[in-house]
Amino acid sequence: MTILPGVQLIDVVVETPRGSRNKYEIEAGTGSVWLDRRLPGAFAFPADYGYVPGTLGSDDEPLDAVILTLEPTYPGVWIRTRLIGVFWILTGHGREAKLVCVPQGEPAYAKIEDLSELPEHQLVEIANFFDIYRSLDQDSDVRCDGYEGAAAAQCVLRQARLRTPSSGEE
Repeated sequence: MTILPGVQLIDVVVETPRGSRNKYEIEAGTGSVWLDRRLPGAFAFPADYGYVPGTLGSDDEPLDAVILTLEPTYPGVWIRTRLIGVFWILTGHGREAKLVCVPQGEPAYAKIEDLSELPEHQLVEIANFFDIYRSLDQDSDVRCDGYEGAAAAQCVLRQARLRTPSSGEE
């Protein structure tokens, strides 16, 4: 992990590309990509979606991340990103963090260092996705519970790394 003044770089592994209705998961240990499910309804992922290696979220799985790519990538692709914020999701198991990142070196996001600098419609689109992406799943009650900027996201990341036994990655 490289820390620049006011900016935190993290590596994120993509599981599901932007625009996909298929939700993929990468199996820990083998790296195999599995189809988890197809999103029901007429919507798709608004950004690449994956996880931060070497972390554990409140759900005891690697911390989830939304990567604001302009074009979809592929499952298994690693992206060096800048951490700009966190969306909060309420599930049946409690409050869960979804980090928001932008690809390092992407000119469209070159000056973005905090979620508050994104266009409002982009934030609304991401929140709407989390409000509805599990709405047609039986026995699922998931909804967006707001969002915070880079400082809060850095705290979430720190906590998620503390939950993980040292793996020598950093």
